[in-house]
Amino acid sequence: MKNDSVRKYIALRESLQKDKVMLEERLSQINRALSGGGSSGPAPKQMSAPSAKKRRSRKNKMSLKAAVAEVTKAKALTKPEILTAIDKLGYQFSAPNPINSLNTVLYSNRQFKNVKGWFSPA
Repeated sequence: MKNDSVRKYIALRESLQKDKVMLEERLSQINRALSGGGSSGPAPKQMSAPSAKKRRSRKNKMSLKAAVAEVTKAKALTKPEILTAIDKLGYQFSAPNPINSLNTVLYSNRQFKNVKGWFSPA
């Protein structure tokens, strides 16, 4: 019985070491990508806040915060319902994962209240 426990421990430890190596390699890839890929050329230029604001205003008639307030003013909605309603308003996300942008709006500055996953203006 003791041998069985030792074998399980060794197998688990080896598995964790393999996972660690894979995670470290992935983290290294992410770091290289975020630092410009380690190329000898200049790092990509960051977009300044004014130009980002201009781009957004040309694309959308209202801010994401205003759009969320608009679609939740009649009744509380879940996140998927909010995304669908915002889409119907014509709001276009520039981010690849819109739920992250929505989470930022919903959970910052306490402008929206959350009751068991249903959001409405505070």
